[in-house]
Amino acid sequence: MKLRNKEGGFKLTFDNYIKISNKDITPSYEELESKLKTALTNLDLNIKFFKSLSWGKFNDELCKLVDSSNFDEITDLNLVCGVKGFYIMVLDDYCQIYIGIAKNIRRRIREHWSTQIPLNKLVVKHLQDNRLSIDSFRELDTTRIFVRPCPECDFDNYPLISGNLEDQLIRQFPSDYCMNKSYGGWSLKEILEAKERRKKALESISSDYE
Repeated sequence: MKLRNKEGGFKLTFDNYIKISNKDITPSYEELESKLKTALTNLDLNIKFFKSLSWGKFNDELCKLVDSSNFDEITDLNLVCGVKGFYIMVLDDYCQIYIGIAKNIRRRIREHWSTQIPLNKLVVKHLQDNRLSIDSFRELDTTRIFVRPCPECDFDNYPLISGNLEDQLIRQFPSDYCMNKSYGGWSLKEILEAKERRKKALESISSDYE
């Protein structure tokens, strides 16, 4: 299908990660400059973290999830136009996946690709804890797509029912390789342990930004 190009190309780069709008312009140039520096530092930190991961281990975990949860790979989004269910967006170059659920899988994936995140939402306080959003990436960053139609999914009671199923899938995948920020269904102990593992993995990478 014809891709909807966000300004700046079909893949994420340091040049197209941020788009400054009129809302970002403040009376203080220093404040704007500080926000830009923080956002780009977070991007750089995450990219370096992705590069430290093993694609082989990542792919092994992906194959396990796909096989155990009955996902099928598709190469034509038109096949899931109007189809509700689960989807997995794979970013092989970054050893990352994103697991989602939607009433219309085709439309939701295209929304991920076309969204430009405002600068204020890219600025974070704790760099070691922050993950990039799937919406920061672009069409050609997604290298594979897997789907599992779910006609019985109850969106009227989401997230009580459908959301719990999504959480179960997220919990099956190692957090280092998963872009989902939700910890739904996890105990407080599991959340803290996952954050601590990521923090330790990033300590040596982030030391340059202290």
